[in-house]
Amino acid sequence: MILNHTSMSVCRNRWTVFLSCIFLSSVVTAQRIDLDLFGGFSNYQGDLQPKFFTLHKANPGAAIFIKYGITENLFVRAGFSVGSIAADDADNRKELQQRNLNFRSGLREFSAGLEYRFFSPEQHRFTPYVFISAGVFKYKPYTYYGGEKIFLQPLGTEGQGLPQKPGTELYSLTQFSIPYGLGVKYQINCNLNIGIEFRHTKAFSDYLDDVSSTYVDQAALLHVRGQTAVDVAWRGDEFNGAPYPASGSRRGNPEQGDWYYFTGITIGLRLKDCISGRFSLGGIFNRNSSANGSRIDCPKF
Repeated sequence: MILNHTSMSVCRNRWTVFLSCIFLSSVVTAQRIDLDLFGGFSNYQGDLQPKFFTLHKANPGAAIFIKYGITENLFVRAGFSVGSIAADDADNRKELQQRNLNFRSGLREFSAGLEYRFFSPEQHRFTPYVFISAGVFKYKPYTYYGGEKIFLQPLGTEGQGLPQKPGTELYSLTQFSIPYGLGVKYQINCNLNIGIEFRHTKAFSDYLDDVSSTYVDQAALLHVRGQTAVDVAWRGDEFNGAPYPASGSRRGNPEQGDWYYFTGITIGLRLKDCISGRFSLGGIFNRNSSANGSRIDCPKF
C-alpha cells in the first residue's frame, strides 16, 4: 500500500486531533483548584549553621499557595511565603566559635512550579507528593551591636566594592531560588485536606548570613566603611580578645552556598465544590441541599 503526501498529512492531522482531544479532556475533567495554607517553621543552612535540618534557631513561617490540577496527579502551584532565619557562631562547630558572628534576616519569597501527587486525591485519602519550583526572594541580614540593630549588606563586611577587591560589589538583597521538597496529604473529604510539607530551597546567594569568602584589610575597610563595619566583620575580640585576622584569610566557605527551608502543616481547601462545581472554599461556603433540605455531603472514599 502506497500513501501519497496528502494521505500522510491527513493521518498526521487525525493523530494530532486525537492526542489533543485526550490531553484537553484530561484538563477539562481535572478542573481542580486548591488553596493551600501553610504554617510552621523556617530555618537556614550555611556558614553559621551547617546542618541540613534542625529546629534550633527556627522561626515561624507561613505561606499561601494556589494549585491548579492539570491532571488528577499533576498540579501547577504558585505561592507566597514569609519567614525569618537566624544563626550564631556560639552554636557552631568549636573551631568557628571564636569568629563569634551572628545574624538574623526576614524572608519573602514568590515561587511557581509543578507538584506531582502519587495517588489521585479523588480516589485516595493519603497521597505523598513531590514538587519543584523557581522563585524570587528578598532578604536583609542584620545583627545587634552595642544594643543597636545594624544592617550588614551596606557595610560590605568582606570588602565588596573596595579597591582591594576589584570586580566585587555589594550583594543584591533580591535573588533567585529553587524551592523543592515533598509532603503527604490526608483527604478529610473531597473538599478539604490536611498534610505535612518540607520545602528545601537553593538560594542563589552565599550571603544570607553576610558571610562567604575572606577578610579584607582592616585599614581599608575602616577607611571606606567606618568603624562599625570593622567591628561586625570580626567579632572574635568579643569572644577571646583575638585581633582582626590578616587580609585574605578565610572568613567563610564560598564553595558551600546558603540554603533555607520551611517545614510545617498544610490545610488544603478546594475552591470548587466537588459536586456542584461552585465556589465553596473547602466546603465552608457550600450551600447545596438535597431535595429534602439536608446538606449534600461529598462522596465518601
